[in-house]
Parts: sequence; C-alpha cells; structure tokens
Amino acid sequence: MKNLLIAFLLFFSAKAIAQDSTYVRLELKNGKTIGGQLIQKSETEVSIATSDLGKVTIPWSTIKSMNMVAKEETDRLANPQPSRYFFAPSAIPLKKGDKYYQNALFLLNSFQAGITDHFSLGAGILVPFAIYITPKIGYQLSKNVHAGGGILFATSLISGLNFGVGTVYGSFTYGSKEHNMTLNAGLGAVNENSGLGPSSYNWKFANTPMFTISGMTRISKKVMLISENWIFSNTTNNYDANNQLLNSTTAYNGILSVGARIIGERSAFDVGFLSPSVGGPSAIPYIAYNIKF
Repeated sequence: MKNLLIAFLLFFSAKAIAQDSTYVRLELKNGKTIGGQLIQKSETEVSIATSDLGKVTIPWSTIKSMNMVAKEETDRLANPQPSRYFFAPSAIPLKKGDKYYQNALFLLNSFQAGITDHFSLGAGILVPFAIYITPKIGYQLSKNVHAGGGILFATSLISGLNFGVGTVYGSFTYGSKEHNMTLNAGLGAVNENSGLGPSSYNWKFANTPMFTISGMTRISKKVMLISENWIFSNTTNNYDANNQLLNSTTAYNGILSVGARIIGERSAFDVGFLSPSVGGPSAIPYIAYNIKF
C-alpha cells in the first residue's frame, strides 16, 4: 500500500507540473462546457479554436469560469469537485454560487456553498452521531499555486456524550483543477473532561500538528485518480508496576487511501480504499456520491 501510494504521489506531481497554458476549458452558465485553444480574450468575449466547431467566440456574460488545461483535456468534462479530494480540502476555492452535496458511505451527508470567489461554507451530519461546520478561504497566487485555510468543528448529536473535535488548518495546492497536489497542516483540538466533574469540559489543542497530503490527476475523459492521506500523532503513556508514570512517547501514524473519481456532467462517484498505516484492516472500502448544483 505504501509503495503504491508513493507511486501515485509522484505521478500526481509530474502531471501538476506538465500543464499547457494555451488551451482552456470554458464552463458556461447553462451547465455546458466547451474547450479548445485560446485565440483571444477581451473585456467582452473569448475566442477559442475547437476541434469540431472551428473558431468559436463566446461572450463573458455567458461564461461561468475559464480554466487552463492540457490540449488533450479540452474535450473532457470538468472536474466537478476540485476544491476537495475524498474529504480533505484543497486550496482551490469554490466560485461564488457554486454548491454541491456529498453522501459518503451512506452515513456522512455534507453540503458546501461558495459565498464569494474566495470564501465557502460547509456543514454536514454523520448520522446519528455528530454534526460539523467548516468555513474555508482560498486564493490563487499564480497560475498553478493556491493557498488558503479553514476551520473544522464537530460536536455530538447525542445528549450527554459531550463529544467535540476541531482543527484549524492552512492549505497549499500546486497544479490545476485536473492535476494537483495539496498539503494541509493544522492543529487539532478535543473537548475533554477537566477532571472537576462529569459536566466539566474544556477545549485542549494538540501539542503536535496533523497533516494531509493529497493528490488527484485525470487519466481519461471521465476518470481521475485520487489519493488522500492523513498523518497525525498519538501519545502513549508508559507506567511502572506501581502505576506511576515513567514517560510518554509520541509517534506519527496515519490513514492512507487510493481511489478514483468517476465524472459526469454535474455529478461524480468517488470510490477507493482506506488503510491504517499501523495495524488494523489492510483495506476498507470507500464510496461517495457528489452532485454539483
């Protein structure tokens, strides 16, 4: 699994670097896409040379977005969710008005909406255990460089469970919407009992950061490969025979994943396998359905 993961990430990295900036894909406001070689763009319109229609001139008023792509990608459907992988975010933001719904493993239901071109807000429910919210910002710094960050906060739906987790993170993405890699780094926090009573809970941040390293790359008209990998630390307390604390050791472990995104006009299926880096089952199936509004 680890060797396969390394090969995937190297492939994503090579694809992210090898972009041809003279070809574009236009996403129109009516939901259609059209791609070709960029001929000219002005304040009012864009002209491209397509493989089947020849030169086409389209007013900006009918265009929702324009993305640079490689030549062979001009006739492909756009990636409907470039702002995230299986679950972890990229630094590529949703555009204002973009919205999508995701159902993962029939239990996790989430919704994301672009409030502006740089700020989005998401929320979800893990039936029947928890709900979460996740505001996020993202900016394009240059052609293939995005940076951003966000917050994830989750709390229990079950009365008396007093469950709460959260993280504050920063994101860096290199590549296009079709081929990219992302590093997320953040500090996690848990709402834990202070020891002063059964209802006394305080938020406590972790002493070490957590990371995600993810990548995606298009391999055909309707298929993208995806890898999403969570790296976090856990602390083990070691005690002597008298139950006295001897020392504490901290080690990084993680959850690795590989899979694919099968793309439609506005929807997609994500399928893959999750694997703990230490112990546990070797492969846990993952499936999710996503639809863009």
